[in-house]
Amino acid sequence: MDEVHGTAAATDEDGRPYANGFQPAVYDWDGWTCEDDCTVCAAGADCADCRACTDFAFPYPPHWARTWQEGEPERGIEAFGGPGGMATGRELVDDGGDWVLIEQNRDAAATARAAGHWVVEADIRTLDPRHPALRCTRRVHGSPPCQTLSDGGKRSAWNSQEISELQSIMWQASEAFGFLQVDDLCSLYGGPHHYYGDVIDGMEDHPDADGWGELCGGGLLPPCMTPAAFREWAASVVSDERTALMAEMLIWPMCLVQIGAPLVSITMEQSANLLKQTPALAEAIQSEITSVEGFGWAWCSWQIADAADFGAATHRERAWMVATRYEQPRYADHVDGQAAAREMFAHVLKKTGKLPDWMPELDRRIEPYQGRPALPAVTVAQALNLPATWWADTRGKRTINPKTGRPNGGGSFPLNRVGPCVTAPWYGIKFRPADVPQGEGTVGISLPDLGVLVGFRRDYPWTYIPARAGAKGTRNIAQMIADPVSPFMGAAISAAVQGKDWYKPVSGYQAALYRLHRKATPNGQPKAEEQLTLFGKQTLLRTLFAPRAAAPAADWKPAV
Repeated sequence: MDEVHGTAAATDEDGRPYANGFQPAVYDWDGWTCEDDCTVCAAGADCADCRACTDFAFPYPPHWARTWQEGEPERGIEAFGGPGGMATGRELVDDGGDWVLIEQNRDAAATARAAGHWVVEADIRTLDPRHPALRCTRRVHGSPPCQTLSDGGKRSAWNSQEISELQSIMWQASEAFGFLQVDDLCSLYGGPHHYYGDVIDGMEDHPDADGWGELCGGGLLPPCMTPAAFREWAASVVSDERTALMAEMLIWPMCLVQIGAPLVSITMEQSANLLKQTPALAEAIQSEITSVEGFGWAWCSWQIADAADFGAATHRERAWMVATRYEQPRYADHVDGQAAAREMFAHVLKKTGKLPDWMPELDRRIEPYQGRPALPAVTVAQALNLPATWWADTRGKRTINPKTGRPNGGGSFPLNRVGPCVTAPWYGIKFRPADVPQGEGTVGISLPDLGVLVGFRRDYPWTYIPARAGAKGTRNIAQMIADPVSPFMGAAISAAVQGKDWYKPVSGYQAALYRLHRKATPNGQPKAEEQLTLFGKQTLLRTLFAPRAAAPAADWKPAV
């Protein structure tokens, strides 16, 4: 299953040789499949017990060596799967999926694996999406790293020159991976015509220059770049290679379809700044998906959505893309695109007086509520069963601004409202009554409850693999909790393209997670026994983190 790098002249499916040494960037696969060629499985063995299937499918599940059959769970690839936030939400609306998560961070990968998911622990750039075991993939989701886009990072992806160059490269993904429809392919065989039918300079005297020869004819260009070459090209124009990981959201879908995968949906989550500050990248992805010169899919929408609007106890505003191949997704909603653009780019209009030169079409979006009542807004006090009059300090003691009466530098908020977006330093948060001075609170937060604020169940198996003897990894786990998709948003977006409606299962999940059915005590004061549960000292990897039965681990890492 190596790429073709032979020295013999390559030919097309009709046996015609390509000119000038051109070789399509395709996988050399002999067509072996489990159902046709495996004598072990033919005798009744499971693919997981078959060495041939395991080796063929590696690092993916062994049963992916078999061709998917009608009635089986849909297969999906989740790029940058993290500790499993999107997967947790997806399971609320579709517990019959067959997904593989790809994640490089070892703690996040271990956490997702402990939560029951099949995880390939690897840098996604070391994987080739043309692997024949992926030929039956129907769904793709991705949450590329957002550090170069987010306000909390260095914002290197805000560089307009870099974004312009990366946008131009991403525009050419359809040509690189074999989806560009052209008028004339004859130049590939030494003929006189360019891709769009005009005569190549210097070939005006060719006998077919003004007519139709046996080599002439339109069609799709064959793929001309490997995923590795395209990744290298994308990374060459940015100062931080993480920005170039956005290209994976075109590389994987296009290569999967190239190998025959029946892909029907692509979803994506990113920092809201992808739309607010670098809309050209969103435009490049959308245009490649919907353009007739690209995928030509039926739908691709972009929007910003906040997890707090869908049930979470803390805000988590993110950019979301939903793309479907044949028809509109569930919850499709059409809006005034110009009005949406003016609202989203109000900061640009104020500064420049015009909208960005490049931005995605914003005249469509996903509206999961569909006119139904919004799920209850949950305050931090409700979520953690704390008095509504208390405050939280996310930083140490600071001086008070005499004009506002608030601590300088922020970092304090009342618990009687939906909380700000959780960040890693929140593991050191201190809660206090309103009459206790800022910075003098003594009640801390447990890591399980930190996860609850994002939308994870209390027994979610957060896992840390010690980097050195005695390391507890408190900050590492807090960072894992701060980074992923909120399960609430994961459910709403997943339901738009697969599974059942999100409203009822997520409503029940919210009520159970935040114990909305319990009766309030006077002044919101929790009972004494509840306080002991909330604030007793907890070991980092306490046995209360009882994971579900885990799927077989794919402990594979790329060779160094």
